[in-house]
Amino acid sequence: SEHAQCSGFLQASPSSSSIATRRLLSAAMRTAPEVRAVLEAERQLHILPLVADAGSPAFAQLVGANLPGLRARLAKSLRAGEAERAVEPFPGVCELGSLPAEERAALFDDGCRLIARGALAVLLLAGGQGTRLGSSAPKGCYDIGMPSGKSLFQYHAERLLRVRQLAAAAAGVDVSTVRLPLAVMTSDATHEATSRFFAEHAHFGLPPADVHFFEQGMLPCLSLEGEILVEGAGRVAMAPDGNGGVYSSLLKSGLLDKLETQGVTSFFQLCVDNALCRLADPMFVGYCVREGAECASKTVPKAHAHERVGVLGLQHGRACVFEYSEIDAVTAEAVDSKTGNLLFGTAHICVNWFALAFVRRIATDPSCALPLHVARKTVRALPPPSQLQAGSSLPTEPSDVECIKLEMFIFDAFFFAKKMVALQVPREDEFAPVKNAPGSVTDSPDTARALLSAWAERRVIAAGGTVDEGAAKGALLELSPLVSYDGEGLEELVRGKTFTLPYELR
Repeated sequence: SEHAQCSGFLQASPSSSSIATRRLLSAAMRTAPEVRAVLEAERQLHILPLVADAGSPAFAQLVGANLPGLRARLAKSLRAGEAERAVEPFPGVCELGSLPAEERAALFDDGCRLIARGALAVLLLAGGQGTRLGSSAPKGCYDIGMPSGKSLFQYHAERLLRVRQLAAAAAGVDVSTVRLPLAVMTSDATHEATSRFFAEHAHFGLPPADVHFFEQGMLPCLSLEGEILVEGAGRVAMAPDGNGGVYSSLLKSGLLDKLETQGVTSFFQLCVDNALCRLADPMFVGYCVREGAECASKTVPKAHAHERVGVLGLQHGRACVFEYSEIDAVTAEAVDSKTGNLLFGTAHICVNWFALAFVRRIATDPSCALPLHVARKTVRALPPPSQLQAGSSLPTEPSDVECIKLEMFIFDAFFFAKKMVALQVPREDEFAPVKNAPGSVTDSPDTARALLSAWAERRVIAAGGTVDEGAAKGALLELSPLVSYDGEGLEELVRGKTFTLPYELR
């Protein structure tokens, strides 16, 4: 296990942060002496020569990293990983279909009015590249092959534009007065390409002043003994800190303060690779606010008991997400005797809502520090001090070194919520992940295209239209988000008409 492989580090790590480290935890590192003080507290003395002054490459890398308490946080996480987690179902998941139509409409209206006041921002996690899709570009630039040729970024932007229109109509105001900011979290590998892609496409019609790009954080790669690895040329080996770094990245970028000043009180969060996400869903926003939640999650029913997805649940009475590997077969197959549904059937699809005050608390309160998750990888680096023989000279050329890469998960913040709610929605209406290579049987561009087309067909038929599948196998129907967000306003466009596929309603 990862824990056994890192046992040397566990034994060498303190059970809690030193007093000096705890004092530094809440203070931002800005100067070389401050960075050096943290490195000394973290027993990373071999890095001190690399941060002698603020002009060094290593200083530029480490000054924004969440270093204070790193060893203690990792040791705590590893110990927690060794302990068996108490697995409980998440209680009171609200089924969207159980809400009366009148209640859904009222919640939708409430959410629209909140959006019209400028109280919501959209948080788009878009740090990944399309490597598994055969592209080195940011994943959001990927064209999944619908008739329009739109990228994932364009789909999300157009849904945002449509929500602004719906919010303006509900509030009786001009759409130009509705501010719905889009905060896009990029990574070191995708930041420039993402901002350039938006600029080249005129921000897809969004007001440029309301589109913000910020980078997720980085954490140093560690040896199996917990030493920061040096990659050479005065630089340390770094890796992205995971989607759980979004809280601190929003704060450090200054964007959290800026949005709060503009009147934002909550975030709707999604991942860029969900092609069917109902971005900024006013009904969901209205529901979260009505329930007085600090955070909330949209879930979908698991496809089957052993689907490899995270599941919303409870640990010691607190909300959490269990990875599929943490649930044994018997537990995974357990059924609620009253409903016949899986007890652990609420799949977390990383569509969440957060109160801004909750995001700030996670980013600033040391007692809410997220656990660090370990992945064993190989990186090009110089051997760490623990691997050098006494008296031997330090190699100057990097080689393949086993390392620990650390990341945080966005859902680990659920544990700290005073109140969290969940809304279970139809999978076929809101979840079309694009993760695997073209041709894959699940979570691929092919399956996403089919899901988007089937969703559009259901909306057209419900509005009184007819769909002719045409002669071409797998021909697609595409419904532009600029025409309809979820089927509204389609009657006058489609009633009594037949659409022969392929067809794009725009």
